[in-house]
Amino acid sequence: MKKFLILIISLFFMMTGCSNSESGVNNEEEPELLEVDLIAPGDILIGDEVVLAAEVTQGEEKVEDADEVKFEVRKVGDEDSEMIEATHQGKGMYEIKKTFKEDGEYMVTAHVTARSMHNMPSEKITVGNPAETGRETEHQHSDTTDSHDNGETTEGDHHHSHVSIELDTNQDPKANQKVSLSAQIKNENQPLTDAAVRFEIWHGEDSNHEFVDGTEIENGVYIYEKVFPKSGTYHIKVHVEKGEIHDHKEQAITVN
Repeated sequence: MKKFLILIISLFFMMTGCSNSESGVNNEEEPELLEVDLIAPGDILIGDEVVLAAEVTQGEEKVEDADEVKFEVRKVGDEDSEMIEATHQGKGMYEIKKTFKEDGEYMVTAHVTARSMHNMPSEKITVGNPAETGRETEHQHSDTTDSHDNGETTEGDHHHSHVSIELDTNQDPKANQKVSLSAQIKNENQPLTDAAVRFEIWHGEDSNHEFVDGTEIENGVYIYEKVFPKSGTYHIKVHVEKGEIHDHKEQAITVN
């Protein structure tokens, strides 16, 4: 009888332990994604100090403990960019102050690392009146061409590029798995080397676009390794800049 009771008690504890273990597994939930809302003024004048901000949230919670928040500011057409560390203002808001000194379009990217996650939304902003600058440049080129009495143009008056951008999509990308995005770029049927290549990536109709630099692994071949957080249709636009070459190509891929 005593042995029987011991057996019953042992079985009871074993069943309780298994139940708690299964319950613990089922109660595990995936953390909510890190969301970053990039905030920039609509009209920016040359010489004015403006505030660029990023509101960082996770679900309904304002993220007050981000490990790092930096703003990358790059004028479209330039290879160099400026990286500025943001200051936390409270309630998940991180800000920098920036004074722009030239007309033009600028790409602003917020690099946010928090709670073992990373998000880097980008937004294009306009400073001053870049259209006027473009018209002045066009007028100067026109004057230069007209000054040639024989009707010939010297080297540099016009630039004709024949750029081809081939994005390798012969893969079966899956969500939460690393995928290598590869772009083969040629100019005049020759590999275009040492170019500034950026991949612009966004999901469906999302307004947040991710901008990342490609790495040249061989002549004219640029790659970026990407983990897509969810399935669906993604748009990938490859931007190519080198000297007077400014070109891009957009393509859609399906992530399962």
